[in-house]
Amino acid sequence: MNKQTSDQQVVILADDFTGANDAGVSLALAGMRVDVVLEATYQSDAQALIYNSDSRALRADAAQEKVAALTESVLRQYSPTWLVKKIDSTLRGNPGAEVMAMQQVTGAAAVIIAPAFPAAGRITRQGKCLVNGVLLTDTEFASDPKTPITSADVGALFIGHNQNITPSQLPAALSNARAQAPVLLVVDAQTDADLDDIITHAMQASERPLLVGSAGLCDALSRRLAPEKQAVVLAVVGSMSEIAQKQVRTAAQHPRCEHIFIDINDVFQPSSTDYHAAIITALNAGKHCLVHTCPDEQARHQVAALCERWGLSRAECGERICDYLGALTRDVLQHSTPDGLYLSGGDVAIAVARALGAKGFQIRGRAAECVPWGYFSGCEWQRPVMTKAGGFGDETTLRKVLHFIEEKSSD
Repeated sequence: MNKQTSDQQVVILADDFTGANDAGVSLALAGMRVDVVLEATYQSDAQALIYNSDSRALRADAAQEKVAALTESVLRQYSPTWLVKKIDSTLRGNPGAEVMAMQQVTGAAAVIIAPAFPAAGRITRQGKCLVNGVLLTDTEFASDPKTPITSADVGALFIGHNQNITPSQLPAALSNARAQAPVLLVVDAQTDADLDDIITHAMQASERPLLVGSAGLCDALSRRLAPEKQAVVLAVVGSMSEIAQKQVRTAAQHPRCEHIFIDINDVFQPSSTDYHAAIITALNAGKHCLVHTCPDEQARHQVAALCERWGLSRAECGERICDYLGALTRDVLQHSTPDGLYLSGGDVAIAVARALGAKGFQIRGRAAECVPWGYFSGCEWQRPVMTKAGGFGDETTLRKVLHFIEEKSSD
């Protein structure tokens, strides 16, 4: 069978269905397409494939044979960047037999075994598995009706040369691994940071080791494989104040920023300019998008001529512009999800709030010294919203707001 043209980034072999799902959920949350495979012949172009060998309750020899055959089948079809054996964090099933089967098929010189899942209270200390601080053999898992646990010593499950080490000792151990004498490395882990270190060292190894672990190790792998997301802000500036225009010009110097000027005349007559598409394109490209209606400081002195041209009072003209910006913002947010919404000018802010169907505003704090921020209530938009009176702040205020959202999104 020919290998897939788009090789999978991750292939995981689990021994039961729920374990397979546990292994894949963090990869899916990291933005990868993840398929759980229930039949060995199933083919997929997903970035992560998780196979269920359904072998947890089998005899050790039967489980070893089944996993060996499954591994051979997978490697005939795919060339994954990472191959992972998912095991139970309380060591139930046949982890020793199944890991040895995968090692023999792959020929991996090093096998990293890290069953810890700190978020669920399962850690590995000095090679022993503990659950909420209690030795595994002193917990209910020792009397599991299908797969009882007889030892808390992780290394005792594996036949062959194995070492118990800490994450800091992993680089040296990996550098000494040789295919002629494969080494099984049982690595202690008591925190997620320990698991992150294990993945970091595995990535730096000259040859990719076979990874063995529970959902905790899979979560750590997903944290490293997740594409780095850069926060973006949709800024809608309706204020014509001089300081607001200076703020737009200063923020536009941000290396990842695009500003879109909306010709006011397009608010009152059909236009071929597709502002909606331009804003969505900028946001989806990972850029901050600054939407404004005032091209320069002279524009504010031309309002009277604009009102006369369209037969409107100043109040009517302002209301039409704000309603347009509110509807435009609503339509954009139906197709793109920036990390924050910045609204400059009170009339624009309330127009956007109404367009989104907000019933209130929950204030959480202040950004850039003078910009209240919080969340709209009663509507679907539930990401940070910043509102600023048009004349407040200095020329750096909007730039500081962009940095505020960037830092908040990285927390």
